[in-house]
Amino acid sequence: MASALDVSSLAEDLLCPVCLSLFREPRTLECGHSFCATCLEPCVPKGQHRGLCPECRRPFSLHSVATNWALCSLAEKARLLKLDEGAQPGGGGSGWSICVEHEEPLKLFCSQDKGPICVICRDLPQHRGHIFLPVKNAVQKYQDKLKASLIPLKDNLNSATKDQHHQQKNIAELESCTQDLLGYIAKEFGVLHQILQEKEQGMKEIVERLKEENRMEMEERLKELDKEVTFRKETLSRARAEMDTSDHITFLRGIKELMRRVREDQSSRGGEEEEDSASDEGSSSDDDDCIDEDADVANGEEEEGDEDEANGEEEEGDEDDDGDIVAVDPALEEFKDSLDFEAWQEMLGTIQAATVHDGEVTPVTWN
Repeated sequence: MASALDVSSLAEDLLCPVCLSLFREPRTLECGHSFCATCLEPCVPKGQHRGLCPECRRPFSLHSVATNWALCSLAEKARLLKLDEGAQPGGGGSGWSICVEHEEPLKLFCSQDKGPICVICRDLPQHRGHIFLPVKNAVQKYQDKLKASLIPLKDNLNSATKDQHHQQKNIAELESCTQDLLGYIAKEFGVLHQILQEKEQGMKEIVERLKEENRMEMEERLKELDKEVTFRKETLSRARAEMDTSDHITFLRGIKELMRRVREDQSSRGGEEEEDSASDEGSSSDDDDCIDEDADVANGEEEEGDEDEANGEEEEGDEDDDGDIVAVDPALEEFKDSLDFEAWQEMLGTIQAATVHDGEVTPVTWN
């Protein structure tokens, strides 16, 4: 019995936290966590060199990622010994994962506690009145839920990516707008020669300040969208990986956290949550109803999935709202309209302009 526990523990230590399979080309990040090389790719936005660790969310640089040769060697040996198969039921091996407390096979899944248990755990007071499923049935149940969630997850990722690109475009537009405005100011102040040099500089500083404030808002929003895209890519990647996993026990151990991420992904983009916290603590009948509903949705969306993907992300993006996107500050255009150079040539000593920001008019004077 102790030998079975040791084999199961060793196999779990050699599993990638993302794909839940034995490590392949493991890479170690600055934070110390290791992942398969292919599992790290979705964590780094395209065209960038930095990403977030899937476990602790700490930033990492691609230049600092190193191959973990020791872990690679251990994983290869475990693969040759087929430790990943022998530590799970129905995975090609003959063993079951063992309950550490009772040293009994983990053959049941508690619908209320969302975890695998043995027959002794089932009879304990803390599981009294709970609903239990065979491990195989529980795996199928949650894989069906994940399958129904794949299309909404992908749609949310496409929406977030569209917002990300739109924000980047607005930052470029901000740069172009401010450059045009600065050129206009410089040209008109050339007519006023030395008298207007100080006033010209003052106006430029205001435009630069408005630009910087606007840019800070835009870049802050872009950072939030970067994090959102990374989170949704990771959630989608993990959901896809879980659909093909053969390690049922490890799958069920992590399903509670994965389903929480799925619900968070869907609720933050306005989608319907697959199941709420009340159904997690209540009877399993709510879960079963949710499964039936999710399966119906999955069947309907799978039939339309190929056609939707054929239309491309451009058509999907046209129907989506821009979301909470920071646009070029209208104060820049309002500031330009307030520059009446002909009138100022007649009253050089009392130049006054105004800025409009968030609906408030603020007089600006230079001494």
